[in-house]
Amino acid sequence: MKRILLSAALLSLALNANSQILTENFEGGALPTGWTRSQSTPSVGWVFGASLGSQYWAIPSHTTYAASNDDANDDQTLLLNLADMDRLITPALDLTSQTAVALSFDAFYNGAYGSVATVEVSTNGGTTWTTIYTLDPSDAWQNGLVTNLSAYAGQSNVLVAFHHDDMADWASGFALDNVSVYTPPATDVRLNSVTLNRYSLLNSNNTLAMNVTNLGSDPITSLTIDWNDGTSHSQVISGLNIAPFASTNVNHPTAISYATAVEKTINVNITDVNSAVDANPANNTASAPFNTVSQAPAKKVIIEEGTGTWCGWCPRGAVAMEAMYNAHPNDFIGIAVHNSDPMTVAAYDAGANFSGFPGCNVDRAMLDQGVSETAFESYYQERIGLAVPAAISVVSNGAGSSVTIDVTATFYTVFAAANYRIGGIIVEDNVTGTAAGYNQTNYYAGGASGPMGGYESLPDPVPAANMVYNHVGRALLGGYSGSAGSVPAAITDGLSVTKTFPYTVPATSNKANMKVVAVLIDQTTGEIVNANDVALSASGINELTAAELSVYPNPASDLVNVSFDAKNADYSVSLMDLQGRVVSSKELTNANGVQQVSFATSNVAKGSYIVVVSSNGGKTTKTVVIK
Repeated sequence: MKRILLSAALLSLALNANSQILTENFEGGALPTGWTRSQSTPSVGWVFGASLGSQYWAIPSHTTYAASNDDANDDQTLLLNLADMDRLITPALDLTSQTAVALSFDAFYNGAYGSVATVEVSTNGGTTWTTIYTLDPSDAWQNGLVTNLSAYAGQSNVLVAFHHDDMADWASGFALDNVSVYTPPATDVRLNSVTLNRYSLLNSNNTLAMNVTNLGSDPITSLTIDWNDGTSHSQVISGLNIAPFASTNVNHPTAISYATAVEKTINVNITDVNSAVDANPANNTASAPFNTVSQAPAKKVIIEEGTGTWCGWCPRGAVAMEAMYNAHPNDFIGIAVHNSDPMTVAAYDAGANFSGFPGCNVDRAMLDQGVSETAFESYYQERIGLAVPAAISVVSNGAGSSVTIDVTATFYTVFAAANYRIGGIIVEDNVTGTAAGYNQTNYYAGGASGPMGGYESLPDPVPAANMVYNHVGRALLGGYSGSAGSVPAAITDGLSVTKTFPYTVPATSNKANMKVVAVLIDQTTGEIVNANDVALSASGINELTAAELSVYPNPASDLVNVSFDAKNADYSVSLMDLQGRVVSSKELTNANGVQQVSFATSNVAKGSYIVVVSSNGGKTTKTVVIK
């Protein structure tokens, strides 16, 4: 699924027509006039500037803003069980003439290590505070956050505070910008995002989901929403009950589906609110790219895990990686991206850009995620079922240390102006070393932090002599983002593109323990849309790993079609039930190129089956449902 967010500039237009009670953008670079800070010393707490990210924990680039360094405030007051002090407080607001009041602001808040960021209100000069809004963590600025202050309409001396509690830890970032207290119109909706499958099989129904916020003072009972691909699909969605300043998800009743391989831009517009024109239509539009694919290429999920021998919690990543390979050996790829240790590849570490360790990027679509066996499994399940635009195959040839790697992307959709690149990642298992940098710091030693795949029985640090590192990222082929110019802009259904990479195995590595991970990267989003891997020591292609197995239709009723790319080898193609019994099987001798095999299933019992393509003692499988 792909969520399309509106720009900050577009979101800010929503407030222009409203009556402003207070506005502050912190462009003065200092504590604004009338604002106050409740903090112990000027050297900690809230500060103001334009480039505070490196000092205030990875806050992304932004204009001048306010940032909170909570260190030395809550650290002390929490221990003393006192009210903590790190608040940035507005001037006293006189709301006596108001009947409806709203607060809007932009914020960055990473939520690290259990920290808390809230908005609070006081009506007694700051003696007591009431929390009215709790921020959700994000790895990006959240623009146009809104909350309702109408409960305080008619009162004077109302204070609003932005409160940061880092829970006695230093690694928490909270920043604030574009604060506005204003009188909202009666009816105003904001389209925050649209969610739509990026790719879909032909004739499949795809739901267009929208997240909207009611920025008006009246409840929203109906919305008129149009999605347009050149043809209008306008529908009135009634029966809603969206309270003022609440957000909710709304699905368009008309599914998106096409019978041929197409490339579309789906434009979305909310035209009416409660059967009336919206007060601020500037924030009612969004768009999403959408492609249908003529076949369903096999997909593999790739998790790149940030780790380091200095990181005491990073054994958790190694354990989770092995669990994933045990559970999903055919369609999971794991790579350990090392940081600040002897196995570090500087360009890989910089490109992955982990803010904490262990951390992980999933298909480079889910960034800076947590690491555990449970988390890895949930990421895998979220991604494995997604349709992808291309199949990836990879061939490794060459004797000795000189290797030639051919990566082929075969597309099953169309693009007028694609922006893709082919790349490769060299990965090595069984890496060892004798230097102190290969000692693994281990916070699980002694078992106090619970079981961790045997690390609880090892010392801290684990001596280098006892450590073997697997899935180590060793080199990037074509750079972190892939090789420029490796994929043309104009793509037709069935087009195959091959990129060749030369590689020399270092004398310090063991070729027998190495593989290459081939990736196709969407340069617009940075996402790895598909990947595949093959042993570097393979003589020619490893047919079982690199064969791109497509099974369609799925579900099937009368016929199951199997398609894969054969490489001058003998193959057995079988349809098996879940007990391992062969329902039907066909043999291919010295097959080369794209092979298509069909099994009649009209007389096969309904249920789940496994398609197995085997060659040279190995096999590739895919599940198919017969209905």
